[in-house]
Amino acid sequence: MEAALLEIDEGWDYKVLIVDDTWVVRWPRHRLAVEEIEQEVVLLPAVAPLLPVEVPRFEYVSREPWLVAYRLIRGEPLENEDPDGVRAFLDALHGLEVDDVPARHPDWLETYREQAEEFRRLVLPLLDPDERTGGDALLAEVETLTGFQPALTHSDVAPNHLLVREGTLVGVIDWGDARVGDPALDYAWLLNEPFPGWDVDDDLRRRARFYYRLAPWFDVHYGVFTERPQWVRSGLAGIRERL
Repeated sequence: MEAALLEIDEGWDYKVLIVDDTWVVRWPRHRLAVEEIEQEVVLLPAVAPLLPVEVPRFEYVSREPWLVAYRLIRGEPLENEDPDGVRAFLDALHGLEVDDVPARHPDWLETYREQAEEFRRLVLPLLDPDERTGGDALLAEVETLTGFQPALTHSDVAPNHLLVREGTLVGVIDWGDARVGDPALDYAWLLNEPFPGWDVDDDLRRRARFYYRLAPWFDVHYGVFTERPQWVRSGLAGIRERL
């Protein structure tokens, strides 16, 4: 009997194949994705026992060529279910001792300064002239990303990475962007869409709002570099919505 294959070819960094509705096979599209998956292979076994949700457990790892496989975590993308479970996951993740986890620890402010310069160069000129002042003001807010206690962050908390089963958060996937940095990044979508009423520190909320408003700029940047105009169009629409 032939294996049932479902190809998922939508992600920026990986191609994904689901085999027999049981296995997930992922392979990187580019060099940076190789670095990310290398980190996942080391990081996830270290954090899996410390989190209240399932994360991918790689049962097969090939390095030449790069390829990983893990058992499918069953669930649907989160909409607005299980706020307590999502908060418990974030508390557990951000409560880990950063010196004990094998994750990247970048210079957060410098990383975002460099990203803002890229956006000024490639994205800002695509906005209408009357929108550029607001766009530049947003990018200038990068300088306010200070004063937080660094934590291990997933760094890509989005509906399709939070898996829900019967109303309960059961799994978190796609950890390639994980790094030590500002925990507010993990709240960006959550505080600005499904759970705006959460009780959080005012400055964390402010920074989360900034990351939320910045997110569509990454879409445009990706679309420009990969020559995918649909990403540029959708990203510009998102920027305009959030300016």
